[in-house]
Amino acid sequence: MTFAVRADSPAAGAGGLRTVLRSPVLALTLAALFWSGSFVVGRALRDEIDPVAVTFARWFIALLLFAPFVWRDLARNFHAVVREWRLVAALGATGIALFHPLVYVALQHTSATNALITLSLAPAVILLGASAIAGQRPTMHQLGGAAISLAGALVLITRGDVGVLTATGLNVGDLWMLAAVAVWAAYSLLLRRRPADLPQTVTLVSSIAAALPLLLPFTLLAAPSLTPSATLSVSVPLLLGVGYIAIFGSVVGFLFWSYGVAELGPSRAGQFVHLMPVFGAALAFVFLGEPLSTPQIMGAALVLTGLVLIEQR
Repeated sequence: MTFAVRADSPAAGAGGLRTVLRSPVLALTLAALFWSGSFVVGRALRDEIDPVAVTFARWFIALLLFAPFVWRDLARNFHAVVREWRLVAALGATGIALFHPLVYVALQHTSATNALITLSLAPAVILLGASAIAGQRPTMHQLGGAAISLAGALVLITRGDVGVLTATGLNVGDLWMLAAVAVWAAYSLLLRRRPADLPQTVTLVSSIAAALPLLLPFTLLAAPSLTPSATLSVSVPLLLGVGYIAIFGSVVGFLFWSYGVAELGPSRAGQFVHLMPVFGAALAFVFLGEPLSTPQIMGAALVLTGLVLIEQR
């Protein structure tokens, strides 16, 4: 994979473009963009397929599409997979099998506003986790940037009206979302433990295979609205949407995120989660016709300012 080559290697000296393409910052930005696109696609197809069903389908399709391209690497590094089976199983259980179903369960009991605001806590949780577990002390730039980005996410999601928080309060859905944030932080911290002899592609395929048996029960738990009489009409937009979620929202997005975490560490990489509300609002404006308000634009500016502050050396 292109991102496996470091920007400071001899192969990166052919030009500035190659250096940019190998940038972990670009990788994390694209991961946030692709994941935001998955939310927009899911919203656009909400009347054609239940979003919970996408959870299992996206990873099953992703495994079918991705495995044939990496089976040689998987066979070559199978000993590393067996040796690190605990790590592989933990990655599959957290980032794939648990996170998305927990989000869907949360959205059945709480508003999307509360859920997104809670998700914006993930970078701060990762910073605290890295500090407590790995002994990584956050710098003042990180702390200040995280605070600014979090403030921007709050402004963006609430559209400048923080009263929406007190209107709904904390309920069981908010608690489910807090659990999802904790799971995502654990996944990001676990990625840092991936050994050098276990390639990113092999790690992802192995974690998907480990997650699929775990994913089905959570999918059933998170989908009480599904009935035996429910029917699914296959259409071109539906196929394209599921294909996008499976390829870009699952395989490519997770590979880019894994690369970014490996290069920058979970604390710095986690801040890029704040880009998701920014990209989500922009994509919804372009493809769904949802209007952009002044508070949303101001919030996006704060998010980007916080990330720039974090990335300053």
